[in-house]
Amino acid sequence: MKKILALLLVGIMTATAFAGCGSAPEESSSSAAADTSATEQTEPQTTQEPIADSVKQQLDQALSKQEFKGVTQIMRGDAVIYQYTEGNDDNAQPMTIDASLPIGSVSKQFCAAAVMLLCDRGKLSVEDTLDKFYSDYKYGKKLTIKNLLNMSSGIPDYYGMFMDGSKLGAVEAENIKKIKEVLFAEEPGFEPGDDYEYSNSNYFLLADIIEQVSGGSYHDFVQKNIFDPLEMIHTGFVEKIKDNPEWASALSKTELMNETNCPGLAKGAGDIVSNAADMGKWMHGLSGGKVISSESYKKMTEEVNPNSYEDYCYGLCKMPHDGVGHVGQIPPHFGAVDYFNTEKNIYLFAASNDPRGSSFVQQLPQTLLDILIGEPNT
Repeated sequence: MKKILALLLVGIMTATAFAGCGSAPEESSSSAAADTSATEQTEPQTTQEPIADSVKQQLDQALSKQEFKGVTQIMRGDAVIYQYTEGNDDNAQPMTIDASLPIGSVSKQFCAAAVMLLCDRGKLSVEDTLDKFYSDYKYGKKLTIKNLLNMSSGIPDYYGMFMDGSKLGAVEAENIKKIKEVLFAEEPGFEPGDDYEYSNSNYFLLADIIEQVSGGSYHDFVQKNIFDPLEMIHTGFVEKIKDNPEWASALSKTELMNETNCPGLAKGAGDIVSNAADMGKWMHGLSGGKVISSESYKKMTEEVNPNSYEDYCYGLCKMPHDGVGHVGQIPPHFGAVDYFNTEKNIYLFAASNDPRGSSFVQQLPQTLLDILIGEPNT
């Protein structure tokens, strides 16, 4: 049986996703919200001025046409202006907007933010070379933290090497050691900084470096410095699902308990489960200075790998209408995408537990934003 942790690593991101990334649904809901005060809100507040019915209908129809099953939420500022739910969760219960689902490679932006937070604290620099952390690594003096962040390292992706979990066991430290041994024995595909190759290995190593620098576990660092301060109470790591947390009620606990038996495999690269409300808090928090400095956020969103057809930055890509975000795809049926645009004050999150929806998340921001903004992206 394929392990869900291995599947969480894929996060396939095509040029289509970032170049721009039926019948009425049985259970479709749209809600609009507004925050007219200047007071910071813990939760988005329901607006009294919903988006026009015609716009809502177009958004509903666009999702229905693609037979999208899952959740979609769009915010303008702190206000939720659109929500859509369709289908059932993994326990055959009607999908709700509160459902927490795996977000796959969308998790990478959390890892990147954790790196930048350590940079803000003076404990790391994106120019640090890897020999500082891996003294025996043959190419350590050539590779930098920045090469890992923007996928310019050339380090091969370990997904194919470990995808079935047969080479790993139940002890995280042993799994991490084995994966690093394999990675460090591989030749980089190109000179650092000379090209682009999407590789989960980059973020796996970044998570390991975060542990070395912070002196604790990667999961604890993200929990204490991101999830807890932002009050992301419906968010956690996939390996915690086996403990049956209430926030993961939309997922099949029996299946996940059987399949999450390779701890550490998806660390940093695709190991987070979240929901629409929490992802709204995350996008606002990251872009609004609640997680990292404005200078670090600027680096995350503007220091593009010039060789990347996806305009890959630090755990984020350039996306339609001058926004940023990331796609995560988890075969056979999970998919997610987030999108934030501080200039237009728009924040979008969608997640699906259906094969068709999982595929469509790549085009979803372009499709919905063209409708919402009222003009095609150019």
